[in-house]
Amino acid sequence: MLFLPANIIRKLDAEAIASGISGEILMENAGYGAFRFLQNIAAPNANSFLIFAGKGNNAGDAFVVARHLIQSKKYVEIICLAELDQYKGDAKTNLEKLINLSPNISVITNEDSLNNFYRRCDVIIDGLLGTGIRGNISGIFKTAIEKINSLRAPVFSLDIPSGLDCDTGEIHGCAVKAKWTATFANPKLAFLTENGAKFAGRVEVINIGIPPAIKNNFAHNSTGFQSTFFVDCNQQNMSIAHKNTFGHLLVIAGRLGMTGAAALAAKAAVSSGCGLVTLAVPKSLLALVAPAVPSVMTLPLADAGAGFFTKKSADKIIENINKFDAVALGPGIGTNPETADFIKKILPALAKKKIVIDADALNIIADNKKLLDLLNENSVITPHPGEFQRIADERPDKSDTARIAAAKKFSANHKFTLLLKGFHTIIAKPNAKNIYINLTGNYGMATAGSGDVLTGILGARLARGCDAEAAAVSAAYIHGLAGDIAAANLSYEPVTAEQIINFLGKAYYSIKKF
Repeated sequence: MLFLPANIIRKLDAEAIASGISGEILMENAGYGAFRFLQNIAAPNANSFLIFAGKGNNAGDAFVVARHLIQSKKYVEIICLAELDQYKGDAKTNLEKLINLSPNISVITNEDSLNNFYRRCDVIIDGLLGTGIRGNISGIFKTAIEKINSLRAPVFSLDIPSGLDCDTGEIHGCAVKAKWTATFANPKLAFLTENGAKFAGRVEVINIGIPPAIKNNFAHNSTGFQSTFFVDCNQQNMSIAHKNTFGHLLVIAGRLGMTGAAALAAKAAVSSGCGLVTLAVPKSLLALVAPAVPSVMTLPLADAGAGFFTKKSADKIIENINKFDAVALGPGIGTNPETADFIKKILPALAKKKIVIDADALNIIADNKKLLDLLNENSVITPHPGEFQRIADERPDKSDTARIAAAKKFSANHKFTLLLKGFHTIIAKPNAKNIYINLTGNYGMATAGSGDVLTGILGARLARGCDAEAAAVSAAYIHGLAGDIAAANLSYEPVTAEQIINFLGKAYYSIKKF
């Protein structure tokens, strides 16, 4: 969905209501979507919740979340910063629905009373202010934000952390520091700023039911940035599908000491719905790799016992290339000069194939930049910042603005799609209307092998029928989502590349369930 300024998002809401969709329905969709994100992805093991509700529609969203939590047998306590008879409109309607469930509601309008308030809970829900703030926050709202930030429980913000300007990321005196944010309708521009990233945490965009036709009317006012999403490119009749329906991926990966990279990429492809996966490895490593990936076929390539790909290794790939719908190239192959010759020999044969190029293959290409000209519009490269610097001769700073600018500049000169890894992975395609920014994922995924898993997922999306842009967008999203679910179930430290693969099933399930 497009990153939009607050005034456009408000107009979208107004247009949707004018078209016949009630504000009550939009609020229900927002609150229910936030509840689903909270329960399925952000904090699936949480059982007790403390909700802070302000006076307006953000409080109404919180009341919807509270109702669904209570109906799910969770313990919920609600702190209202206004007398109950002061709520109006859709917020009042949802408060009345909530009251029918006999919730635990406390009305606190005194700063001293709020200062002295303390409760233990698994998660705090911020439903204080939303997007409509003006000027610095003061009074009981300032006290409430300070209280939320002083409590030890992680915070789940609704739409945007209270106190954060949704366009600029400016802090209006103080702001809630959230671990997760469920943002409604469209992502906010603030999430691309340093403050926004710091205070919003992991962001999920909730579809609240605004018709696409209405959104398209406002697209000309967009920034040209769009959040990633999942694309299911295979439209086959599933009732008669078989393994050949879902594509055949060739993974070219591994060398002596790096067989794990090959196994991870192949396993990730299988776990992402690829019908057939063939793993090409140096022949002398076959006995190490084959037992680790029993679900895939293998293509052992001549290596004269060296344990790495050589120029001779390319012959068998060139001979068999027409059997495959897509290719994933690079994890763990090393940068030996003979492996560089191997890359130079096979790339012309892959020129018309869908291909994702990662890791050491990128480092080899960085030393032979003319090889970039062999990559067509069906190709995706997936550099991390260091690899990007070697390929593009430029290393942007960590800000989203700088990374977006670097990605756009680089992509303008090439045919292929760029997936620039990092916090908020950037996907850019030449001459495309939008730059895609991935909001899924977490720091626990900064672990060896995580990029190999992404390569396998992306290769599977290509083999299943996605074009390069759609494959990159959906692979980044699902990869980060699996990492988020792994972290929610295990904590961040135990998240390994293997665990990301293990939680791919739950990630795909959550997409279908949503």
